[in-house]
Amino acid sequence: MSDIAIKIEGVAKSFRRFRHPGWRALDAFGVAIPRSRYDVFEALKGVDIEVRQGERVALIGRNGAGKSTLLRLISGQMQPDSGRISIAGNIQALMELGTGFHPDFTGIENIRAALALQGMGGSSLRAQIDEIIDFTELEGFIDRPVREYSAGMYARLAFAVATTIEPEILIVDEILGAGDAYFVGKSIQRMKRLTESGATVLFVSHDMSSVQLLCERAVWIDHGTVRKDGPILPVSKAYLAAVREDEEVRTRARSMSLTRQQAAALDRESPVVLFRLVGANGKAPVKPVAVSALRFGADHAVQGVIEPNRRDADGNGPILDAAHMNWRGPELLAGRSCWLFGDFGGLYGHAPWQITWPARRLKDTWIELDFRPSESDEIAVEQFDPETNSYVRLVAINTDTRGQWGSIRVPTLQPQSEAEHVIAKLDLLELKPEDRYGSGEAAITAFGFLDAEGERRHTLITGENSSAAMAYSVQGEVRDPVAVVAIYRPDGTCAMQVVSNRDGRTLGTVCGEGLIRVEFSPLHLGPGDYIVSIALFKELNIATRVEPQAYDLHDRCYALKVLPPAGIGIEIGTVNQPATWELSP
Repeated sequence: MSDIAIKIEGVAKSFRRFRHPGWRALDAFGVAIPRSRYDVFEALKGVDIEVRQGERVALIGRNGAGKSTLLRLISGQMQPDSGRISIAGNIQALMELGTGFHPDFTGIENIRAALALQGMGGSSLRAQIDEIIDFTELEGFIDRPVREYSAGMYARLAFAVATTIEPEILIVDEILGAGDAYFVGKSIQRMKRLTESGATVLFVSHDMSSVQLLCERAVWIDHGTVRKDGPILPVSKAYLAAVREDEEVRTRARSMSLTRQQAAALDRESPVVLFRLVGANGKAPVKPVAVSALRFGADHAVQGVIEPNRRDADGNGPILDAAHMNWRGPELLAGRSCWLFGDFGGLYGHAPWQITWPARRLKDTWIELDFRPSESDEIAVEQFDPETNSYVRLVAINTDTRGQWGSIRVPTLQPQSEAEHVIAKLDLLELKPEDRYGSGEAAITAFGFLDAEGERRHTLITGENSSAAMAYSVQGEVRDPVAVVAIYRPDGTCAMQVVSNRDGRTLGTVCGEGLIRVEFSPLHLGPGDYIVSIALFKELNIATRVEPQAYDLHDRCYALKVLPPAGIGIEIGTVNQPATWELSP
């Protein structure tokens, strides 16, 4: 006998979204509606999921991802457009607050009606009623009409009734979100007991702590498809990371005055820089300014030229979007092909363009515009600064009624390199002479640990990706220095040590200032409190125990705390060793 409780194969579901309620009414009567009067929203697209008996599975995803549609298909409230759903067992579905009970009936009357519909009567009915009242703790309200109940009280009653007669499949869609933390905890414990007796639970909630407390598996639904399916912790972490990134893009879009899609296209780590023209008063000019060429470069070298009617392979140039931006063109003006920036009805009152700089670091960068000024408004040239998340004014172009063309070159902001960005987060400690020694040709100027997102941390989580970074400053140049990070327990025992030349890797010739970074993918060091030493050695022979001469060594100067993963309470030890278990009868 199969142990599959729910099997979903290639399921798709779409909905017509009518442009007026009248068209929906005609469609309900079977009248053919012109395609121009509606669009089609694909709620689910080829979904495949298997759920075994006794599993507690969370469906997670943003609003509109397709979770509730999928639950309605599983519970039989609607049919899929294509694909197949197989169910093995009776289903109890708690889908929406306000359904299932008559508002004018009292709580006790609704309980009796719901249990009678499930075939219960006599002494067993009375026993179940007592059990429901006890579980809900609604003794003072059970004889009052349900319309007087708060959302939390209604959720208590609905959940208790649905789970009194043990279902084979229980579907819970957000209804517990109306309950308080105490009742949510009681409900989770009851759902766990149901699965111990063989019941299957599908749980939808935006409260990730409740999801992780109840479920052992998560299915992440995104734009109608299964994006990730697996154990609850890695899937929920990936989902929450995507949510944070999505909110980051939204925030950047607002700051840049771009659409979300346009902001997402500008990767934060890429060398793409955003500039714009905007009226000095923050609005588009009444009489437009014309731009016939955009150039960019560094020092005396031109890196690129952007002109109308000439496609740029790197996507450099104006962001042309008539609904949101206020560019127009290209068009011919006074014998020149040009773009115009004016009050052309775009949502944002500016005219942005993007430039992709070479991947290598450039100094003394600039942009240059060939333009004809506005006759009515002063125009500002601005650059977006990701550090402050705002536009910074570079120069202002005054009004001019003579209609003459001109050119202006403007120095750009010098963004931090990735190394400079990391160094700014690190610690620069004042060390005592007894804590630091070395010959001094190369010095460690800052140090710190970073989490998987690159944020400076004094606490890391074992089993997750992290890194250590040390900033250096070299007088002249040094050849093949060896970097070391040694981590000790409080009793002085070395718990972990990483050496840059252990696998034959050399750092080459090092000069000036920069950053050395070592990645832990993941960190296998177990939970505990540690003390850290760091060093730059002139050379290091890993086959001997003789300490080499150091350029700079910081002896046990930095504290580190390593925490266990979420949901792990048992002792892990000094090493969080991944393991694969097998049973061979």
